[in-house]
Amino acid sequence: MITPKIPLLKDGQILSVDVVNSIIKRTEYAGDLLKQYKLIAGNEMYVEPHYDGTRVSYLQPVAPPYRIVGSYNIGGVNRGFVYDGLTYTDIFVPSGTFTEAIGIDGSNIVGRAIIGGVSRGFLYNGSTFTDIFVPGSTDTLAQGINGSNIVGFAVVGATRRGFLYNGSTYTDIFVPDSSLTEAIGIDGSNIVGRAVIGGFNRGFLYNGSTYTDIFVPGGTNTLAFGIDGSNIVGQAFIGGISRGFLYNGSTFSDIFIPGSTFTIAQGINGSNIVGRAGIGGISRGFLYNGSTFSDIFVPGSISTIAYGIG
Repeated sequence: MITPKIPLLKDGQILSVDVVNSIIKRTEYAGDLLKQYKLIAGNEMYVEPHYDGTRVSYLQPVAPPYRIVGSYNIGGVNRGFVYDGLTYTDIFVPSGTFTEAIGIDGSNIVGRAIIGGVSRGFLYNGSTFTDIFVPGSTDTLAQGINGSNIVGFAVVGATRRGFLYNGSTYTDIFVPDSSLTEAIGIDGSNIVGRAVIGGFNRGFLYNGSTYTDIFVPGGTNTLAFGIDGSNIVGQAFIGGISRGFLYNGSTFSDIFIPGSTFTIAQGINGSNIVGRAGIGGISRGFLYNGSTFSDIFVPGSISTIAYGIG
């Protein structure tokens, strides 16, 4: 092996791609060179074999095929975020004092902001915020989106009532005999949420004509938050502890982060579920792929919640 002379480089120095390639000849190998000089190719490089030797190339990070939305608290202020697996991007409604990003579908995100002391829903397309506010309400929250349809709830009079908004018309969603109803998630014509009946929270599935009760056996309260196809996720209180669940239409599966004080499943897309859990006295978001929990936590925040995934 020909030993190159690199008088300007030091042990442990982080190299650029151009510098490394400039000192690698056809008869030399990048791996040996880096080892010999105790050099580091950096996080954005890798050693790529070629027929005429070895050279260092750029490592192009590939974002996972999903985007997660939620909220985080930093400096005492609640802000929304979208996370693509690599970068957390801030979402904050101008003139607001509080923002939460709750639902996502493609490039569209819905949530709520507090403006002038009033909760108002919003639709955000990546550049523009559009106000969503139920006429006659005192507060409105947008929570789920699928295509052009948005669901949420509004405070009307003395109660909360769910709504479906198609871009021009608000349609009332209210579970019979309930004292309040919140529409939270939507997929196609199916809507999930929670209703209070007899003083207890009960999840529901609404297909546009019929309300179907969703209640985890052995629990005292059940809330349904997200839906994708036939799968529904949410929260149930069992033995006084909040536990997440996945419901496929016939079977409830427990979702609980080991060591947490509570776990809530908030959103679902395919085999991926997002939510939040109490760990070490802090609320932390998570991504669950059916076998592994991955931490979702905005750097510098004091708490993070993952609400939706698309």
